[in-house]
Amino acid sequence: MYDFDTIHNRNTAGDIKYEPIKGAENVIPMWVADMDFKTATCVETAVKKVAEKGIYGYQAADDAYLGSVQSWYGRRFSFDIQKNWIVPSPAVMYSAACAIRALTREDDAVLIFEPVYYPFSNVIRSNRRRLVISDLKNINGHYEIDFDDFEKKIRENRVKALLFCSPHNPVGRVWTKSELEKVAQICLENEVAIISDEIHSDLVFAPHRHIPIASLSADIAARTVTCVAPTKTFNLAAIEASNMIIADDRIRRSVQQEMRANCQMGVNAFGIAATKAVYADGEGWLQELLDYLDESRKILTKAFPKGAKTSAVLPEGTYLAWLDCRRLGLSDNELYDLLLYKAGVRLHKGGTFGKSGEGFMRLNFACPHSVLKDAIDRIKAVQIDL
Repeated sequence: MYDFDTIHNRNTAGDIKYEPIKGAENVIPMWVADMDFKTATCVETAVKKVAEKGIYGYQAADDAYLGSVQSWYGRRFSFDIQKNWIVPSPAVMYSAACAIRALTREDDAVLIFEPVYYPFSNVIRSNRRRLVISDLKNINGHYEIDFDDFEKKIRENRVKALLFCSPHNPVGRVWTKSELEKVAQICLENEVAIISDEIHSDLVFAPHRHIPIASLSADIAARTVTCVAPTKTFNLAAIEASNMIIADDRIRRSVQQEMRANCQMGVNAFGIAATKAVYADGEGWLQELLDYLDESRKILTKAFPKGAKTSAVLPEGTYLAWLDCRRLGLSDNELYDLLLYKAGVRLHKGGTFGKSGEGFMRLNFACPHSVLKDAIDRIKAVQIDL
């Protein structure tokens, strides 16, 4: 049994999630997407061994590293990949940036489904590509892709690439095989490349199942860059490690050239050691984590049912809850200030994830149940007079 109930002191200098805010005291931070749990013990053991060497020279991902990634995606997702498809990278969004530059040119259009993880729009614009948005449909708290709008936007804007979030942050959807096949078919018919951020792929609740979009067919794999990492799964955000899975030789070479142009070619020694450790010995910890988080999402949806002043969209994956606060009649800034300064709970403004996210708040429930219940009580208390 692993311990997910202990409250650990993270209030240290430089911890982004726990950074102090003037005028806000005794705050429960539930905004940044990292967990308040200690990682699997195999990570601590592996990282300590690297640290104890005392010599930190240049290091490359070896065959054992590539084999650990290959094995993980094969046995957990039936994603049959070759070792030479794996391109180590320091972070998923760095990978996405390289893929955007490799697959598109300046002023080309790149499409996203909003509301979505806000760095998506930033990375497209900062690389001087045109941002095209197709809003997800919110059908009574269940988000779906508007395929008619998706296809229309592709054709009207001559979209060259789709930056795809699977599972989806912040609405918690785990796309079905049928949905993924529709996305893939539209991309194939319109010659659209796919950059698929699948960093939350391990954090999925039964009966839902993550399917890598590139695993659907050889044709889809040939136009897809799949971005994955152990960091979200095992709470390793400060240990930079991620991978791209790229089946097509030409695309892979183009992405690697973009990495070289930025003088960055892979992961560090600690990231290599941590990745090998969790993909070899971390599944027991992960299963207990998922059981614990499943209970957490049940606590949330019971506390914030449909029709209440604040209701929780039940996440199928991720440890992020999407709270519908529109019945409160407050702007994003008013909601944020109410919850931060009155309730002492820091959440992420829904509008940050796109205009269609306004009136919502994102809540990270990867914390001890006692902390989650305290936060729920605080949120409910400040709504009484509204």
